[in-house]
Amino acid sequence: MYPYDDNPDFTALRAEHQAQHGLTIAYIKRRVGEGMEYANEVAEAVVSAEGGYYQLREMPEEFAGALGAGVSHRLVADVEAWETLRQVLKLVEGVSSGTQSVRSLSLYVLYAGGSLRTRQGMFVFDQKPGEAAFAHGLWQPELLPRFFKLRLDAGDAPLPPALGLSNGVLFFLAPQNHDDGRCLLATLARTPAMQDLGLRTAPTMMN
Repeated sequence: MYPYDDNPDFTALRAEHQAQHGLTIAYIKRRVGEGMEYANEVAEAVVSAEGGYYQLREMPEEFAGALGAGVSHRLVADVEAWETLRQVLKLVEGVSSGTQSVRSLSLYVLYAGGSLRTRQGMFVFDQKPGEAAFAHGLWQPELLPRFFKLRLDAGDAPLPPALGLSNGVLFFLAPQNHDDGRCLLATLARTPAMQDLGLRTAPTMMN
C-alpha cells in the first residue's frame, strides 16, 4: 500500500510515517469532536457538524478527514450500498478500458477478514497520470465489503450522479453486525481543509 510496503524496515518506516502525520490526525479528530460514530472490525469513522474522518484499525495512519461543508454522509440500506458498488465497478472498468476519462483514481476494497497489510481479502485499483493502471486482488461481486475507499479526481469528465463526488474521497463502512442496520457512505470533497494521508493505495511490489 505504501512505497515502503516491501521494505524489511517496514515497522520503523511506518512509525516514522505515524510520527510525521500524528499531529495532523489528532488536530482533525479534535476539531471534528463528538459526532456520529460508526465502526466495524476494519475501520472507524466519526462525522459531526464540524467535519468527519475515517481511520483503519490495522493501520491508523491510513486516514482521511476534512473540516467544514465539504463533508457529507448518509446511512444507506443494502440496496443503495450495492448500487453504489455497481457504479464504482462501472467507473473502474471504464477507466481500465479507456472509455472513462479521469485525472486519477485509486480504490481499495476490504472484505471480511481482509487486510491491506497482508494483501488478503481485498481488491485494489490505481490509475495515476502518466502511469499504467494497476490492479491487485479480486473484486467479489457477491459480497458486500466491510470497507472501501475511493480517491477520485475526475477533472471535467461526467460521472454517475450516484457517486456524489468528482474530486475527493468517498468511503463506505458496513455495520459491525448485520442486525445493526444501515451502512455508512461519506464523501470528503477536496478542499484546503481536507487531509488524505494514505500515501498510496496500491502495493508497489507484488513479488
